[in-house]
Amino acid sequence: MKRLLFTIYLLLYFRFAQYDVSGYWLSLVAGHFVEPWPWTMALVATGVLLLVLCLTEKLLAHWHKPVIVAYAIVAWLATAGVGMAFTTVWHQLLLAAGGLVLAWLLMITDKHLRHRSRITPQTFGVNFQFFAVQMLLLCLYVGVGNGVTDLQHYELRTAQALQSKHPKRAYKVGNKSYATSHRLFAMRCYLMATTQKKGLGDEVFSQMVPAGGTASLLLLPTDNYQQLLLPASKLERLLGSRRHANEGALAYLHRCAWLSAFMGDGKHTAAADYYLCALLLERKLDLFAKEIVYYYPTEVAQSKLPRYFAQAVILYQRTRTQPKVFYTDSNIEANYRDYTDMADSIPNRTVRTNMLRYSYGETYWWWYSYGGSHK
Repeated sequence: MKRLLFTIYLLLYFRFAQYDVSGYWLSLVAGHFVEPWPWTMALVATGVLLLVLCLTEKLLAHWHKPVIVAYAIVAWLATAGVGMAFTTVWHQLLLAAGGLVLAWLLMITDKHLRHRSRITPQTFGVNFQFFAVQMLLLCLYVGVGNGVTDLQHYELRTAQALQSKHPKRAYKVGNKSYATSHRLFAMRCYLMATTQKKGLGDEVFSQMVPAGGTASLLLLPTDNYQQLLLPASKLERLLGSRRHANEGALAYLHRCAWLSAFMGDGKHTAAADYYLCALLLERKLDLFAKEIVYYYPTEVAQSKLPRYFAQAVILYQRTRTQPKVFYTDSNIEANYRDYTDMADSIPNRTVRTNMLRYSYGETYWWWYSYGGSHK
């Protein structure tokens, strides 16, 4: 019974909790991204560990050692193997120490169970409690000790969804979490730019923005880890040009936007949206107001800009004495007045930041004044 339950737990663990990590290991072996096969990899991993469990039990029995230790060994293999690429040496050493403690606790409980060879109604409940403790210890050790953080899972699953046939599944990954990183933010921006009808300008600030707030946040990292997730070359193809050596992020995006507008039929391309969003992240409102007229001339005239571009233009108009761009949208203007009225009514900055975030956290106005590391 113990072997069956532990095998089922491992199968579900690899299939639903660690399928993204298994996919990463498959890509690591192949040297390039490989779409994960959740059930296949879970069955293979569980089958290998079950074989190790059986062989280890036989060896321990032959050496007259406690057979229960085999479960601790398999639990350590399952946990250390999953987190090896994502954790430090110190974590692995602590994990090994925890495995020794787990083996000791399993031997104590197993000794009690073996001493009660004859099960009676009086002893059944006690034996079941010790058995449940053993299973709980094994499951906790495997589930908690692997060391792969939620943020790393979000990065892996977002990248795998983006490279699948259904990239929009990435919107469900960590959509209720505040955890973010440069890597995750850049991949989500790529998702929005390639799947949203109105492009990046309609969605970019609906997600958590990492601290810093610079144009570089929009670009995918170029390390080996990223190459196995979502290669930076995919974004370069979307933008239409590769980044030059020592070229700044904002300069690169500006060049891509200009080339895309010069060579394409329309000016508001994905490259233009990236450049305009970079200006917003850099809080360069004056330059943004100049460029939005170039890349979105018709939409400015007809008041049909994407959401965050429209919010930025309204902010520019309300904070400049002689604005050079005029944009009219009664709904956005009314929301901006409500936003400023609420801000003026709360003198304490910390309270004001939190209250405004609750009501206006997904607006450019809130991010411009309080987001990132801006003071």
